[in-house]
Amino acid sequence: MRSIRTFLVIMLLSVVTVGNFVAAVRGYLGSMEQSEQLFNERMRHQIDLLNYSLPLSSAHDRSSQLAASFPAPLSKSGLFKSPSGLEFQWVDRSGALLAKSELMPDQAVAELAEGFRFVNFSNHRWHVLVAPSADGASWFLLAERADQRYLLAESMILQAVYPILFAIPVMGLLIWLALGIGLKPIERMAQDLAQRKATDLHPLPDQHMPRELKQLARSANDLLRRLDASFARETRFTADAAHELRTPIAAMQIHCDNLASSAPHDAVSMRKLQSSVERMGQLVEQILILNRIAPDQLKGSFQALNLSLKVRQVIAEHSGELAQKRQQIAFNGEEVWIMGDGFAIESLLNNLLGNAIKYSPDAGSIEMNIWLRGDAAVLEVMDNGVGIPADQYERVFDRFYRVGGDRHESQVTGCGLGLSIVKNVAELHGARVQCAPSRMGQGLLVMVSFPGGFSALDPRAGKAGVGP
Repeated sequence: MRSIRTFLVIMLLSVVTVGNFVAAVRGYLGSMEQSEQLFNERMRHQIDLLNYSLPLSSAHDRSSQLAASFPAPLSKSGLFKSPSGLEFQWVDRSGALLAKSELMPDQAVAELAEGFRFVNFSNHRWHVLVAPSADGASWFLLAERADQRYLLAESMILQAVYPILFAIPVMGLLIWLALGIGLKPIERMAQDLAQRKATDLHPLPDQHMPRELKQLARSANDLLRRLDASFARETRFTADAAHELRTPIAAMQIHCDNLASSAPHDAVSMRKLQSSVERMGQLVEQILILNRIAPDQLKGSFQALNLSLKVRQVIAEHSGELAQKRQQIAFNGEEVWIMGDGFAIESLLNNLLGNAIKYSPDAGSIEMNIWLRGDAAVLEVMDNGVGIPADQYERVFDRFYRVGGDRHESQVTGCGLGLSIVKNVAELHGARVQCAPSRMGQGLLVMVSFPGGFSALDPRAGKAGVGP
């Protein structure tokens, strides 16, 4: 059931249609029975008219009186034409023909016994009334074609049935409109929930809701309260974790550095300890960043961001690492703006550039490019490092996944969350991220396409006060 409104319209129309059909069938059968009685009564009245207008004085008088009773011209053969759809024979007691209408045969069409019966003649089935004359000296046989009688009866009955059939579509439209009005509160509730931000968990107002929706609203409000409490606990946990984990890890790093200065330079255990502490610090930082940029926990609202400026700022922040590894970096592009969250975009850029620095060799090359392609802002980060096999391009975006695991050929420590954060930020902004071979001969190219990019000349640029 995809639509309650459609379901209710179909069900109500089905009930109405079936009810009308049953009523129409019963009405049709009852009307046919009543019409049969009316037609029979008409034939009896016609017999009375014949009795009244046909004195038995003479054959000539009979013919003239019949002409008056059935007002149609007398044919050359002396036969009467009947415009009323009734045909007759007038016979004496022995069955000898005294007069007839032109469609009747010369012999009596039915046995001379009073009553109604069906008779076949002249290639048709006839409904015949046999009745004696008023003086009992002769008989009248009045006939009417059965098919014409039924057609006439059906035409009268269908005139009453057709309005019911034509009313069904109108009733369907009225039911559709009425249900639309009745379902408005559900639509308003859905719009209220759809327009809310992910962090807006205040209860739904239920003061003016219909009785049927109040229970749903109460259940939804109970769920919103539980979600609000859960998010509050998670926020407190994140803040506590940031404080409780960063402090001891920083202390461990300081002590490791102190020990390293006094330990032999080739001490393998010390190097492993330093690497483990560094990896632990990276893991904690990445987990906290990943939690902060989750859609349900994102506190900042989107605003106009100068993506080119953000890239230059991130390059400046990583200048020490670039100098330490003697790596060359080039930035090419125009002033491109997007609508987004500043912290999330910085996290994306830091992870992309950080990966490029870590996995590129000493004295390696890194290139970052930005341009507008139609209405999309395209960001490229390219290096000449070890790269990623093509069959792993999609897998590397999974959380905690690293190509080769801890035995990565670059020997660089990592936790497998960097590209997962990149993908989360891209999805948060409706962007598409994909990997490809680097154009430097070896290495990796990561390309992110943000929808709705615009230049510095666009009126939206600068509204948020974020600019060069």
